[in-house]
Amino acid sequence: MSYCVNCGVELGPAEKRCPLCGVEVINPRQKFDPDAEAPYPKDVERVRHRTVRITAARVLSILLAIPAVSVLLVDLVQDGRLSWSLIPAAAIALIFLIAVFPCLFKKPRVWLFMLFGTLEAAAFLFVLHCLLGGNWLWLFALPLTALTGAAVIGCCLISTSKKARLPLKMIVVLLIIMVYVIVLQMLIELYLHGAIRLDWSLYVAVACALLSVVVLIVGHLYVKNEAFKKKMFY
Repeated sequence: MSYCVNCGVELGPAEKRCPLCGVEVINPRQKFDPDAEAPYPKDVERVRHRTVRITAARVLSILLAIPAVSVLLVDLVQDGRLSWSLIPAAAIALIFLIAVFPCLFKKPRVWLFMLFGTLEAAAFLFVLHCLLGGNWLWLFALPLTALTGAAVIGCCLISTSKKARLPLKMIVVLLIIMVYVIVLQMLIELYLHGAIRLDWSLYVAVACALLSVVVLIVGHLYVKNEAFKKKMFY
């Protein structure tokens, strides 16, 4: 273990500079190890926010569990079986999975929890189908849920990608929106009229395609401008 020559703070092998005063660590007997666990958090504010977020998520989990269990017990005591209580209980479970469950993790992956949210939404719709009946689930609700979930997950993946640049991210998101609105109208027309007809979705698709071209041109000009600055040492 090293100590700062300036302020005397105890330092770990992962510390290249003193976290308190910033003086460089010099210890020939203990080499710098970037993979070692740092004794001090690099971002105290981020750690504090994460702790508050996890604690709040745990409290919200308990608060959501109380009404869910209550309605299930009331329904079971009154009718001797579970019937109407499945709807509010499933709705509460959906809220928990989408809004609270990701906050319980230190480093939540948005796309993964959106996938869980899509599956939970499909399960909630299935519960409604079992209680209400009808043919809307298989012909419209589930395909629409899967389409929306796929579009949102795709946008999350491309927006959080570290390799793709901003223009490419914007173009991919616009293309996802373009495909989404076209398939959405196809589902609506098939469910309502039994035939495919495209009109308003084509306007949205054309607008997204034009915006994609504009973003591509602007991004290309920006790259050229940055390359010119580097070449001219500007």
